[in-house]
Amino acid sequence: MKSRKEELERKRQKLAELRRSREERKNALLNAQKKETTASAINRDRKAIDELVASLVGDISSVSSINSLSARSNSSSPNQPELPNSTLSSPSLSPNVAQPTSAELPPTPVIRKEKPLESSEIVIFDFPPTIVYNKEIQTTEVYEEPTEKEETDNVNFESEILEPEVPVVKEVIKEEKITEFSEEEKKNIMQTEGFKDFFDYSTKIVERALDEPYDIMIDYRVDNTIEDNKANDNTLKLVQSFFSEEWTKDRTVTDIDWSPEFSELMLGSYNKKKQSLITDPYGVCCIWNLHLQGRPEFIFQTQSDITSACFSKFHPKLVIGGTYSGQIVLWDMRTKSLPVQKTPLTVTGHAHPIYKMQMVGTQNSNNLISASSDGIVCSWQLDMLTQPQEIIELVSSSNDKISDIAITTFDFPDNEISSFWIGTEEGRVHQVNRYERADSKAGLNATDRYEGHGGIITGLSFHPQSAGSYNFSNLFLTSSIDWTVKLWRTKSTLKPSIKEEIIQPICSFDYANDYVLDVEWSPVHPAMFASVDGDGQLNIFNINQDQEMPIYSMTVDPNHSLNKLKWHKDGKKISVGSSDGHIYVYDIGDLSIPSADENGTLQKTLQEL
Repeated sequence: MKSRKEELERKRQKLAELRRSREERKNALLNAQKKETTASAINRDRKAIDELVASLVGDISSVSSINSLSARSNSSSPNQPELPNSTLSSPSLSPNVAQPTSAELPPTPVIRKEKPLESSEIVIFDFPPTIVYNKEIQTTEVYEEPTEKEETDNVNFESEILEPEVPVVKEVIKEEKITEFSEEEKKNIMQTEGFKDFFDYSTKIVERALDEPYDIMIDYRVDNTIEDNKANDNTLKLVQSFFSEEWTKDRTVTDIDWSPEFSELMLGSYNKKKQSLITDPYGVCCIWNLHLQGRPEFIFQTQSDITSACFSKFHPKLVIGGTYSGQIVLWDMRTKSLPVQKTPLTVTGHAHPIYKMQMVGTQNSNNLISASSDGIVCSWQLDMLTQPQEIIELVSSSNDKISDIAITTFDFPDNEISSFWIGTEEGRVHQVNRYERADSKAGLNATDRYEGHGGIITGLSFHPQSAGSYNFSNLFLTSSIDWTVKLWRTKSTLKPSIKEEIIQPICSFDYANDYVLDVEWSPVHPAMFASVDGDGQLNIFNINQDQEMPIYSMTVDPNHSLNKLKWHKDGKKISVGSSDGHIYVYDIGDLSIPSADENGTLQKTLQEL
């Protein structure tokens, strides 16, 4: 495009130069004609002057010849009276001489005028010519007015130079040819990475647009109040179901998490296929979009089963995965499907499956806390996963035996980064300190023992509300394979026990008919939590309404167990993952809306318990 503009500019300059040269040539020829006309006029004037001078000189010579003839005649006739010296003399000059009459004078002879050859002075007017050294003047070309045909050709030439875009475009269109590819060439193009990326991204945009929830068939003349009433009843409605034949079939959902930045994105991690091929990755992590059905937005892979996964709370583009081999992998949504970082398989770090990870801290100072089934808790910096920043080894001493604590889950209280609580395979809950204090050491708090479950603890969740006049951050829930969910209150971390103390739950929910595999508090309702079990049931509890049974229960999948659940941050949606690779997202409707005095009611309920 730039070269084309330069070419047009050169043509315009050339056209201007041609016009200027033509005007100069025309002016020069006109000046030459004017000079010729002036020279011819000068020649005519000179000729007239010469004739005038010649006539004047001729008259004088004739008079002198007459006088000479008169003198000769007098000398030849002495008897005749003497005549005046000149015929031009006046008679008054000679009064004494009698003038002869006409009768007495003889007839005057005819005198023939002759012009003798005499020298005379000639005035020559010499006008030096003005010489203009010009290329056009020096040539013999004579300017001629252009004909009508030449004017038409010049106009066409100027239009071609001033408006070259139209013919150029026409030429390009004429020269453009549609290339037909063979079947083999089409297959080769479709197998290139560039085509795959383009096609995948373009089809995602189209599918998101097609998923627009607006009803184009709505009739505004019809009363829709009945439908609105149905939409606002206290029932769970399925919003979306995520499953992929290629990536999630024959896999089990091991973890779920919602994106902290984009409310429509969520992740699901999966373990190894039951019958996998050599080319199939062992672990898969899919990023699903509520506005994209049928396939994930992003797909991440690793060569080990993924046992836990989460978004980075402070870096929303990063996804962290814990594997069965003890490695921690880091994916970036801005890159390809393979990890951008991962921890080395060395002695320092984890060597057993990582069942829980959590980001703690602030935007400027944060850490990743991970726990494995060998009783090792590590603190990591995401920009340096080569070695952990902190390592805490948890051991228990019972009956004079020291054994490792198999950690299955853990959680931090709200706004707490130094202490957290873990659930173990023995069915116990322990407090763990990350740092040493005046009255306690870093590591396991052996004096406070939370006992009440008879099996492996599968889930642990602290109450999210710690601000305001009501502080419930010391409440946490646990789920276990003993078919129960239990509610606990923590002891104050500022007053540790001097001697060993066993802490009992304040409430137990014995409702399930199978393993309870996960539990979590609602992020907006202070008295609400949800749980999933091996019967494929999703249960919603409200402690203020019922302290024994769920207020709403539904069977999501009667043939498969539900392994994980996760509330959306708005508290209106909840997602559950099953053992067959499906993830279901439900809208709980008005159940998520707390009443005005829900906190006060919960405070009274806890006092009664």
